[in-house]
Amino acid sequence: MRDRRAHSVLFGFDFQVNAAIVLMLENIKELSSLRLEGNEEDIELTLEGNRKILVQAKSVENASSDFSNVRANLKKALMTLSEGAQKVDAKQLIFITNSPNPFNDQYSRSIFWGPTRRPFSTLPSSAQEIVIGYLSTIAVPLDPQKFIVQVFPFETDDETERYKAVMQATNDFIGSLNANTSPGLGKKLLQVWHNNIFINGSKKDATIHLNKKNIIWPIIVLETDISRCEESFTEQFDAGVYDEVVHLYGKTIDSCCERVDFFARVLYDYNQFSCSKKPMDKCLEFVNCSWEDYKSEFAVPGIDNETLEALTKTVLYNVVRRRIIINKIKQGVNL
Repeated sequence: MRDRRAHSVLFGFDFQVNAAIVLMLENIKELSSLRLEGNEEDIELTLEGNRKILVQAKSVENASSDFSNVRANLKKALMTLSEGAQKVDAKQLIFITNSPNPFNDQYSRSIFWGPTRRPFSTLPSSAQEIVIGYLSTIAVPLDPQKFIVQVFPFETDDETERYKAVMQATNDFIGSLNANTSPGLGKKLLQVWHNNIFINGSKKDATIHLNKKNIIWPIIVLETDISRCEESFTEQFDAGVYDEVVHLYGKTIDSCCERVDFFARVLYDYNQFSCSKKPMDKCLEFVNCSWEDYKSEFAVPGIDNETLEALTKTVLYNVVRRRIIINKIKQGVNL
């Protein structure tokens, strides 16, 4: 009977989403925006100055043992990347795969175990000859000096094993921020990125991109989680009121204002706020003196004044209390 399951297609798109995460983290400082299934390639990264990184993502379900189609994948990628390079100013042209033997070549196989990134000039001569051979059949071939072969492990139905390389890349990125972030942030963040990048790729209009603020916003949201508010702050509110704040907080903070720009505005106002008290007391003084300037941002339908005050104060308090972390995140990604 014919197998009508679409698991191989879904596996391929899952690989593409995770490849996009790996690539965006490698280029996060220069990154302007990201798009899956763009006008030119599987993955398109736009850098500052509107330069592009064009990416062809090709996965193999049984990557560690099945090398039957890897050269066909390489050939298709070179053809498509060559076409894309004629349309945009491309800084890099990347073929990314999960195969540890992307050339099906005994002389180059040993260099691709584990996460690997090899520009054309660093490939073994046997692999270079394969690339040049395919390029010779293309009318307007890409510049091989811009061509990169990238591999990262992505295989099996065991989620821990399948996502270990992208999880490591995410944790390494968080560590590089040096921001003393909360435990477990990497796993939570990866789940959010999976969802957001998948949704972006599913949109018909290819001009809709995820910009850097869209990508970094979830980190700030997770790091200002209401569960991290000190009891000495929350005890000022009636228990029933605070329960309603907890109910409203996540949805409100995720859609409020101008997102990252709102946080920047709060931190700017806090730095301009004149107060001779010690930092903890200055936070509380700022919240109590300034909350009315921001309450319109949180005036959701049906909210009463007491809850609105509590919600606004809670958001402001979280932002100013986590200001050092927020600033380190913004500096770490050049935002």
